[in-house]
Amino acid sequence: MERSVQRRKAMETQLKNHKLDHEFIAAVDGRSMSDDELNKMVSVQDFSKSQAGCMLSHCKVYAKMQTQDDEYALILEDDVLITDKEFKRILDNIVPYLNNNHITLLTYYWCRENSLLLNKINPEQKIKGASSDYFLCKPEDIHGIGRAGAYILSKGTAAKILAFHTPLLICQADSWIVYYNHKLISGVDCVYPMLLTENPQFGSEIGYTRNKMEAIGKKLVEKAVNMNLPVISQMIKKKRINFAKNYKNIILRN
Repeated sequence: MERSVQRRKAMETQLKNHKLDHEFIAAVDGRSMSDDELNKMVSVQDFSKSQAGCMLSHCKVYAKMQTQDDEYALILEDDVLITDKEFKRILDNIVPYLNNNHITLLTYYWCRENSLLLNKINPEQKIKGASSDYFLCKPEDIHGIGRAGAYILSKGTAAKILAFHTPLLICQADSWIVYYNHKLISGVDCVYPMLLTENPQFGSEIGYTRNKMEAIGKKLVEKAVNMNLPVISQMIKKKRINFAKNYKNIILRN
């Protein structure tokens, strides 16, 4: 979002360091919507304004893809951290294995009980990287996989998802099971190990706060982290890392 100056700087630094051609898409600030505007654009009642803004932001990317010649796009949200110094080379090595009708997740959460079980699509098919070898994996269950922080999709798939959310938003940006059930995608692939993680400096911009006072408190904490105030900064960063770990209960089967 235009007001998120620190996030943009952090992403620019990463993308330049990895020599990645990129384009920033201005996000939709859902919190600026009125209640009436929100109700007119969603088909379900459990959308928050920020969740609607997030979905609209991803739709802006899907629309942009239709004006360009590239077959695939890597979509990154502004709170991710690239974890492999050979990220660009790994992306190049992934391209031949991409499925036109799949979503390929480079980072993901498991939001149900027990663990996300992954099976290597081809155990002999290693995607070379600097820190380790990576594999494209098939999850045993798509229902429960969340996060839209970093993923690859084809131009055709983007067009289908965009049409699905026109004229009304149907689901959140990371509702991969919904897209699968409506046959917009034929599967989800997960890169293992993950190529990106959450940047502990930044929390989600999606509004999970319950009231105004809580929202104000969240903003103050974010400001303290960005100012790098020692005690608060370390405490919040640790809390974010621990929170993420709770949703990364993943088992590689073979």
